[in-house]
Amino acid sequence: MKAAVVGSCGFALFLGACAITNTPQQDLAYARWAKCNAPFVQLEWVDLDGRITFRFSSEGGRQEVLQCLAEAGRTGPPLPEPVGVRPPGGV
Repeated sequence: MKAAVVGSCGFALFLGACAITNTPQQDLAYARWAKCNAPFVQLEWVDLDGRITFRFSSEGGRQEVLQCLAEAGRTGPPLPEPVGVRPPGGV
């Protein structure tokens, strides 16, 4: 009985560790974001497939980030198109 409890706890820890580890696509997306973020633009999240979703307050900031991410994608593995969203209220 004790072995079953220890085994199930070990398995739960293993699953927990898997849940907090980034995929290779996420690591790549975070590295690109670190080079491409701009003033008044905020990273919202990165999907498992590496899709970046960011919040922007100016169209210029949005375009700057999209252009930088597109250029970064030309020299490495492709990632899904990034998504820019406006803050709630459109401000």
